[in-house]
Amino acid sequence: MTRHVILAKPHWQPNAASPILLGMPLAELQALDSLVEFMIEHGCAELTPSDCRVWARLNDGAAAIGNAVAAMIKTDGPEALPLASLRAAEQSLTACTRFAGISREPRRDYERTISLYPEDLPAEWQQHLARIRDRREDGEIKLVPDLYDRMTRKLCQYGWYLRESGLAQDFEIASLRKFYTYETTRISARGAPLSTSTIIATFADLRDFLRFSKAYPKPLVKQIDKLLQKLRDRASVETAQKFAALAAIDITTVHPRAAAVLADVAKQTNPARRVIKRNRAMAIAVPPLTPLRREWHDLRFGRDLVWTEGRYRLRDYKLRKTRHRPGREEYPGSVHPNVQHFVDARLLQDDDPKYLDALRDAAEEEEWPLFIHPDGTLVAENYVSQVWSSEFGTGAHICRSIVYDVVFAISEDATLAGMLMNDHTSQQARKKYTGDRAKQASLAAAGKEIDDIFDEYNGSRGASA
Repeated sequence: MTRHVILAKPHWQPNAASPILLGMPLAELQALDSLVEFMIEHGCAELTPSDCRVWARLNDGAAAIGNAVAAMIKTDGPEALPLASLRAAEQSLTACTRFAGISREPRRDYERTISLYPEDLPAEWQQHLARIRDRREDGEIKLVPDLYDRMTRKLCQYGWYLRESGLAQDFEIASLRKFYTYETTRISARGAPLSTSTIIATFADLRDFLRFSKAYPKPLVKQIDKLLQKLRDRASVETAQKFAALAAIDITTVHPRAAAVLADVAKQTNPARRVIKRNRAMAIAVPPLTPLRREWHDLRFGRDLVWTEGRYRLRDYKLRKTRHRPGREEYPGSVHPNVQHFVDARLLQDDDPKYLDALRDAAEEEEWPLFIHPDGTLVAENYVSQVWSSEFGTGAHICRSIVYDVVFAISEDATLAGMLMNDHTSQQARKKYTGDRAKQASLAAAGKEIDDIFDEYNGSRGASA
């Protein structure tokens, strides 16, 4: 906005010819004008630090405050009353952007250690990948968005292993067996063996490459299918371990734990740590009622999450796993009203609740991320699961089991609704994620119903006698 346009506004008319306004840098005048309009719109008779923070968050952050401070010193002098509030807000925002808990620079130069670069794959494999990509783009084959990338990564790992082992870079049963032995015995970067689910994912992606390329014999694909079935049988043991973790979680304590973390925000003196606490509370409270997979980190207001009809709702949201299945093009999820105040807290941060509507509007218009670090960077893909692991000893995948625990004993219709919430398409998946407590509750209910039937039958026989 030009200086002429700004000074033509009604609130500047009495001072439009002021040499100070005419001579100050345009960026300072723009910031001062924006602040004055914010005060008029929100009825701010006297600026508080919260007023200044919200205004800055809706504009250019601490930089906008710096320009406003410089402009106000020129117009009202260094003792102007609003300066204290502006500087307090600037200090709070700067503390977040400079938070020492998040590295500003890469910690190390990344070097591939167990995979090839895609361009180093055998030319034949690259050609197969290119054809698969073309067929996907033409709609000939339906792939979830990240499956192509996963196939490429697993091919790079397999190709690296073959090269390091001095084996021919091709798909042969002997080579696949050796690669399987390597995968089941190697130690991950975390210092632990790879989980069965990780190995299943690796060989499933390799199998999909063979299948979609249409360049390899079907018996080879069937051999990998047999291996995957054995791995899935072994995974049932890990599933049992997962339900042991679920059994240790009292579902009724999840919400109180989130509330306790949110209440602990008030004890934090560092603004950045308050942001972290609010993130953590939201990561605990929201997933059990809307159990997405590793998609929380990517959710954005406006694009995915909107405030409508008194509730935060997912709009036109397509789940990664089943977005290509008929009837699953959109996911009708929402944030339950009992936990939406955790989302409100993420928007408000330390500021006055009177600004909640304005912040919701800005978040949707500018597509703010749902989860965000104090310095404005995005959280990691597994952030929510990391929070759950640290709080409950198991990742956020357990939320899908919690849903079934809640709905299993209600009715068959409720269970089907639980399948939709969990993005499951098969009864097998439903059975896998249904915990023992829910099954026991259902059996107990069935047993009572049978007892009632026999009691009624015996009563009728006694009456007829």
